[in-house]
Amino acid sequence: MKHNVNTVFFYMIIMAVTILYISCTPSDANGIKQSASFTGKSWKLHSLSVAPAIDWDVDGKKETDILAKMEDCEKDDLLLLRNNNTIVRNAGKLKCDQDDEQEKETGSWSYDKASKKLTIKEDNDAQVLNVVESSGNRFVVTYTWKATNGTSHQMTAVYN
Repeated sequence: MKHNVNTVFFYMIIMAVTILYISCTPSDANGIKQSASFTGKSWKLHSLSVAPAIDWDVDGKKETDILAKMEDCEKDDLLLLRNNNTIVRNAGKLKCDQDDEQEKETGSWSYDKASKKLTIKEDNDAQVLNVVESSGNRFVVTYTWKATNGTSHQMTAVYN
């Protein structure tokens, strides 16, 4: 009987040490470093759409395909969310302004795994995006806002 009590006690200690180790391991909430499947990779915008349609370029016509309205020099830009929570923008092969830096750190990001909310902070502005999909080769986020007329619009960005 004494042998069984010692065995049970031994396993209880192992469980307690394991629980203490897991509870003391740094998490995303510490803000030191975060990692998700979309970090550490350069992403190129594949599609950018909005619903319902909006007059994006103020030409009197409503559109949903926003990527089609972008300049070619913007379409080849790359987005990198580094593991150290910084954002890097790369101008791609076609620069819109030849004097622009090829690569520039533009802000910071944070991610809440539980709610799948990605907060992007650039140019003294913060946007909260919903991460819809995140895999090794596809990254999809949405952003919702209200227009001045009260209509809610949802923009969807698909990166490859």
